[in-house]
Amino acid sequence: MVFLFASATARAEDIKQQTVYTIAFSGIKIADAVFNTTVNDGDYRINADIKAAGIGNLFTSIAVKVDAKGDWKDGRPETREFELSYRDGDYARDYGAEFARKRVVSSTIEPDPGPRGDDWVDVTARHLRGVIDPISALLLPPSPNPCQDKIAIFDGETRLNLELAPAGTKPFSTKGFSGRAVGCAIRFRPIAGYERMDDDIEYLANTRELVVWFAFNEELNVYAPVTAQIPLKIGKLTIYASKFGV
Repeated sequence: MVFLFASATARAEDIKQQTVYTIAFSGIKIADAVFNTTVNDGDYRINADIKAAGIGNLFTSIAVKVDAKGDWKDGRPETREFELSYRDGDYARDYGAEFARKRVVSSTIEPDPGPRGDDWVDVTARHLRGVIDPISALLLPPSPNPCQDKIAIFDGETRLNLELAPAGTKPFSTKGFSGRAVGCAIRFRPIAGYERMDDDIEYLANTRELVVWFAFNEELNVYAPVTAQIPLKIGKLTIYASKFGV
């Protein structure tokens, strides 16, 4: 699921930005992702529309919509509501969560997935404190070393941690930004709301190849993702910002 913005010189209480990402699988473009972000009077909203752009019937039925809302506090997002809609042909699943003071107070999955198997790790109340949604989580605060943190995430079903470590810098240019990007090596740590024996989750949790590169958004005073390579068992997912906060 995946990301956001950059520009300069607008008041933090009245900001509108758009970022567009190209998503490719093993070198083949499979989707476009458009993220619109607004900040107004201490409230923020990020909505994303991800549509498949595959070749022939490959990936063409997938569509994802994401909506995150919350409070913009001390230059950081704090989630109040998160919704994710996933469609793949006839398969449909909607996830929702409400937050208060960095804590999940309710969550829904429609249709109800029913009883879980013995390998399922249940989410408990202790897992739902000090968390943020997966979209807002990828806005990092300004710092000489922004990639030194552990981020606790809940997406409506799964509770996970992202452990960040510095991975260097490199030049990056796209529409709306030209400068240096900061690399974060990310370790994916599933906590609850997943199957222990899920091969894809296990592969991602064990990889040391996940790196996300962030550019600084002067207008919002945060770092936001601009490019990433996500290793999967069947290939590599590449994400690239073709438009950043314009």
